[in-house]
Amino acid sequence: MSRKSKAEYIGEKRRAYAEAKPVRRKRILDEVCDTLGLTRKYVIKLMTGNIRYRERTGRGTSYGDEVRQMAAKVWEAVGCPCTTYFVLELPRIVREYEACIALLKPASAKEALLKLSASTLDRAFKGLPRKKPFAVKCNRRSGLNRPLLDAIECKSGEEVMACDVPPGDTQIDTVAHCGGDMRENFFWTLTQSDRPTQWTEITPTWNRGMHSTVTALQRLERRFPFPVTSEHEDNGPEFINYAMAEMQGRRKHIAVSRSRFRRKNDNAHVEQKNGSVVRELFGEMRLDCKDLEDDLIRLERDWSDYCNFFRPTKMIVAKTKRADGKGFIRRYQEGGPRTPYQRVMESGVLDEAAAAALRARYESLNGVQLYQSIVRRLGRIVRRQEKWRAEMRQSGESVQEARLAASALRAAPSGTADSPDLLDGIIDLRPKPISRRKRKEKSVKYLTNQKLRRQTSGALSI
Repeated sequence: MSRKSKAEYIGEKRRAYAEAKPVRRKRILDEVCDTLGLTRKYVIKLMTGNIRYRERTGRGTSYGDEVRQMAAKVWEAVGCPCTTYFVLELPRIVREYEACIALLKPASAKEALLKLSASTLDRAFKGLPRKKPFAVKCNRRSGLNRPLLDAIECKSGEEVMACDVPPGDTQIDTVAHCGGDMRENFFWTLTQSDRPTQWTEITPTWNRGMHSTVTALQRLERRFPFPVTSEHEDNGPEFINYAMAEMQGRRKHIAVSRSRFRRKNDNAHVEQKNGSVVRELFGEMRLDCKDLEDDLIRLERDWSDYCNFFRPTKMIVAKTKRADGKGFIRRYQEGGPRTPYQRVMESGVLDEAAAAALRARYESLNGVQLYQSIVRRLGRIVRRQEKWRAEMRQSGESVQEARLAASALRAAPSGTADSPDLLDGIIDLRPKPISRRKRKEKSVKYLTNQKLRRQTSGALSI
């Protein structure tokens, strides 16, 4: 339909709209919206004569499909980060992508890619799946140890804003890789995050035992490029135990504190890193193969390096309540997002030798190549874990068959009738689980001190 035809069509419908009743007006609006592809609010303004129709061609796009496809490939190669952070590191990412994967051709598309803004990339990536290693979930509830709890200072780890404390103020927590099943043994991840610089280190622990947690925490502290001055933890049994108390008693230079009960925001920084660092890597998968420990240590060390050197983060510097009481007004650090490595270098906490060593460590890494190696290593771990689970499942089935074959029903005395089901091992001899309704019924009768009907039948009241 031409522009002149559209104008004539709208003028005709405007006259009909002015003479029509409310029911008829709704039908006219629906018809115009379907015919011209306009929004309903815009059509109402056209029908009432508040505005005149004119075509808006728009500014158009400054890039083509070739640039969008090139941007999507580079974006996926580094884990589909937020476009705000992606644009910030785009020159480095493009340089490293060409060094380890492939050259970006033609040169004109590469130049256009480097000029794209975050908003433009948001529109270009709209509808594309964000290919992350896995998903996100929170940690479980922790336990108690009252004598040690009373000996540790209880406070909020967020009393002073992170921007107002020097580097070394850390928070620690654990994440369970149980796959939704807390039975038996499996791996946990210990996370330690520095509040002012957001430098985060993670490492695996087996079964969250106190000695393995102590070993893992010492391993994390050695990885930090600056000395740790304080550690804030929750009330989990992996931290509130005598092995941790003995280690913390020997370290007089590190202050230890714990969160208040049922206040997860007291440990807010490390709780956020549990999701954005740990759960993004492993998701909800179960890791219970003990032979994977060395591989997990290397994998989580590399993932920590990638997050610390190549993933920018924001830093909030002010937070005030709105005048209407709904939400907060947040102000972030000037200069835009920065990586933890950049914050450490800007803080001045390192001497010249330590700063030079950290700078050399950064220059020796390639962000794209490091991310690709992490994905490959994680795939090998997942395959080994699935293979181990299949072997355990198969061995469990063979044990069950042997138990049924050696049961008392199998050894019935001679002269008894043979049951084909028992001879073939078809009947499951395990006790049947009680239904949810009966369990609830029994619990209510126990709590109210009621007796079952069969217990009172035939009894006389006295």
